Amino acid sequence: MIVSALILLLAAQGPAPAFCSPAAIAADAGGRKTNIYRTPTIAAGKVGKLDHGTPVYVCGSRGNWLWVHFAQGRRACPGTRQGLELRNASTCAKGWVERRRVAATSR
Repeated sequence: MIVSALILLLAAQGPAPAFCSPAAIAADAGGRKTNIYRTPTIAAGKVGKLDHGTPVYVCGSRGNWLWVHFAQGRRACPGTRQGLELRNASTCAKGWVERRRVAATSR
């Protein structure tokens, strides 16, 4: 029963992209680091803080939030300028960031 509900939920979301798009953390007016959250709300716990210019890979979105993967500490994130292949995403750190805190990069 639970498995069939999960399958329906995943099917409703559509197919996942093969690549996550490359981007970078945008500059903050105060020069502060950007918080990365567990869930798409500022009330959620933080999973990390990233400096301006840190490369990230955008793998999804929900409203004004982006689901990003990034390298942090021992967590490598072997993406390229073309993006991050989803099969490599398990090695990355990941979390949610406000859309306004991310700048697109050219491929």
